Amino acid sequence: MKYFKNKDELLFYRTPAAFTKHSPLEVLKYAIGANLYMPGTQNNIFKKLIHNDFREIGSITLCLEDSIQEDEVADAENNILKILNDLFFEQSAHPKIAEDLPLIFIRVRNVEQFYKFSKRLDRTHLSILAGFCFPKFDSENGNDYFSIMDELKEKHHEILYGMPILEDRKLMSLETRVQELSMIKEIMLDHKEEILNIRVGGTDFSSVFGLRRSIDYSIYDIHPVADCLTTILNEFLPCDFVISGPVWEYFSNDPDSTEIYGLKKELRLDLENGFFGKTIIHPSQINVVNQEYIVDYHDYTDAKDVLSREGGVSKGNHRMNEAAPHHAWAKKIIARSKVFGVLDENCKIA
Repeated sequence: MKYFKNKDELLFYRTPAAFTKHSPLEVLKYAIGANLYMPGTQNNIFKKLIHNDFREIGSITLCLEDSIQEDEVADAENNILKILNDLFFEQSAHPKIAEDLPLIFIRVRNVEQFYKFSKRLDRTHLSILAGFCFPKFDSENGNDYFSIMDELKEKHHEILYGMPILEDRKLMSLETRVQELSMIKEIMLDHKEEILNIRVGGTDFSSVFGLRRSIDYSIYDIHPVADCLTTILNEFLPCDFVISGPVWEYFSNDPDSTEIYGLKKELRLDLENGFFGKTIIHPSQINVVNQEYIVDYHDYTDAKDVLSREGGVSKGNHRMNEAAPHHAWAKKIIARSKVFGVLDENCKIA
């Protein structure tokens, strides 16, 4: 997969590079971008993927959890297995198709369902999969999720990654939040090389209080939820995890709509606060999200400057560059630039 390959290369100072699930983790964890969630029951996913209908999408998640009902799980599992099987044989017959395939993840329903479903997965399926999303991830089920995935990896000799989703009610309570996050962090540090992103459930957090943000407000305006998200960022960002931003629930095919304006506003707040990547629920959100992740030319040149020195201060692009405090920021900018590219100094993407 390669972002923006249909765009004029003259727009870029540095063009995006291709990636697969076999790319180095330090690059791949920034490649998720707009992650499109789709119900596992949706029966046209295979055709959409091979016809490249999801243009510029770098990752998708086939969902076995909240997007379907309990009595649909069996049908959704069968559908997902068929999609993976069909993709394997289509890719074998037409290798060029692999160049446009996004990273594919499955959001399992819970540990019990994941364990049973894992017994149906073979190397054919796993060669297409990049990994799994673990819903309601907490200190009690976290090790179980990774244990099941590790068994699959060992048995079938395939690379697989996990993306834990923090959305449990215990994280919303001030009484249990810090202790629970501390225990979760211990689990994640033990499996750090297997984690691409940590994901957060803004909708689930909001539901604890019976809240739903309106189209005029970002998740950062919903203070009880924003407070929890801030604690998560404080806990995991210093450990060099990538944390994806919560879903924006509004969509529109009109680029000048209030829905798209709100998404852009929240994306910029995501980046300023330390989130990178975003769960999306509609194809109209794909380009809006991914274009926001193209690295600014001045950020790129300042990051290169910071990483070129062992210490001290230098003049950047109308700002001060300090080698020590800006080092971690600069590393993220360079890693991001490899996946999303660097826009030329005098260019804009509409």
